[in-house]
Amino acid sequence: MPKHSEYMEAFFGVELNQKFEDTIGDLKDVEIDLKDLSQQIAKLEEIKGAEEFSEALKECRAVAYENAQQVKDVRTFLDFYLKSDKTSSHIILERDAYMKIYQIFKWDGSDVRDLKRWIKELTEICDKIGLNMRDLINFKKLTAQPVPEELVRFPVYALDKQGYCLTGPAFDMVMHIDEVREKIAEKSS
Repeated sequence: MPKHSEYMEAFFGVELNQKFEDTIGDLKDVEIDLKDLSQQIAKLEEIKGAEEFSEALKECRAVAYENAQQVKDVRTFLDFYLKSDKTSSHIILERDAYMKIYQIFKWDGSDVRDLKRWIKELTEICDKIGLNMRDLINFKKLTAQPVPEELVRFPVYALDKQGYCLTGPAFDMVMHIDEVREKIAEKSS
């Protein structure tokens, strides 16, 4: 039986805003491909002269073009809906922000670069919806491996299993713990 955390990971495993944008792009690609198929079928019709073959090709062409129009209608609707309905877009982005927070707090401590990338993505989402990322993350509760107090004052926000630290004013620098200690020693002398 699946655990609660597996359900949470499945639920939060997709960034809806990005998924909607990707889906619109995919629909446009399908639309173009179906229209190209329709044109190719039209060319085959000119090559063969048999009346039955010609009728079958016309029917295939009509079906392909009709499908392309249906895909276009769906794409246009989704594109319009997502761009015009600020409330829905805001809710989707909020959900994506909480998904990113969940991902950050599930970080296993193996590579601080993953954490850096997720925090950057969270910051971008927060900027779109007017939230402050710093209000959403408590770095003291971020990792199972606590950051030594002398490093917290540097500031170091997280430490991975290989000794690499997440630091920087925008949580955007990665330094090895030895480098951080050297910088601290330079400042104190």
